[in-house]
Amino acid sequence: MEQKIIFREMLSEIKALADSRNNRLTTAEIDAFFSNAHLEKEHLEMIYEYLAGQKIEIVGYQKETENRFTDTAENSDQPSGERNPLSGLELYLEEVERIERPDEKEEFRLFSLAAQGDAGAKSRLAEIYLPMVCELAGEYEGKDCLAEDLVQEGNVGLLLAVNAVEKQESLAAYRACLMNAVNQFMQDAIQDQKDVREMGDGIAKRVNHLNEAIQNLEEDLEHKVSVDELSAYLEMPAEEIRDILKMAGDEIKIEGNEY
Repeated sequence: MEQKIIFREMLSEIKALADSRNNRLTTAEIDAFFSNAHLEKEHLEMIYEYLAGQKIEIVGYQKETENRFTDTAENSDQPSGERNPLSGLELYLEEVERIERPDEKEEFRLFSLAAQGDAGAKSRLAEIYLPMVCELAGEYEGKDCLAEDLVQEGNVGLLLAVNAVEKQESLAAYRACLMNAVNQFMQDAIQDQKDVREMGDGIAKRVNHLNEAIQNLEEDLEHKVSVDELSAYLEMPAEEIRDILKMAGDEIKIEGNEY
């Protein structure tokens, strides 16, 4: 759990870094940022894809499947304007379905090696469980997240899960641990999206309430109201009103307000 929290914090930090650089990062910067995590190349490529899905330009990332989640002219025979917005995801689904799965004996061996820290086994497990991520994403599709976003989130969760795999007594136990970890990562992503949306709805309600109060008070007083007058009218601290005005941006203008 602690490793999961740390990894999510690192993802938030790298996205904040990208935001400070006009949503543009190089692969070298990303590799350096995650250097202490000791990730394999395949795992870093998952992170590149995840960040690209967050509308961040990854300079130097030219993997031939980099357009898995985007529909481009190179990936489609359909005329411009007529392409299916999910065709990029469909191409990715077709790609992961072609991944060859090992037999159960080999799969158990891979899990056992991964639990001992074998990097090659971890990379192979991450690869063969990509279809499982897609299946889980399909089950959650429509619940506050797009399928593409869920696949990206799930792939990062898979990366984290295979890196943290611990010794189990059976293949079923290994599979359950991996699926539960990826499932929880997706649920967290959905909850995050829900929280953001609800926060936005809450802010909109507060802005609308304040705007309505301003209009009513100005009608009563027949002049532009100040923050102090509005504070007394609403019995709300002036600083809270200024915070709402900041969130409203240019939508609401009030006399003498400086922020």
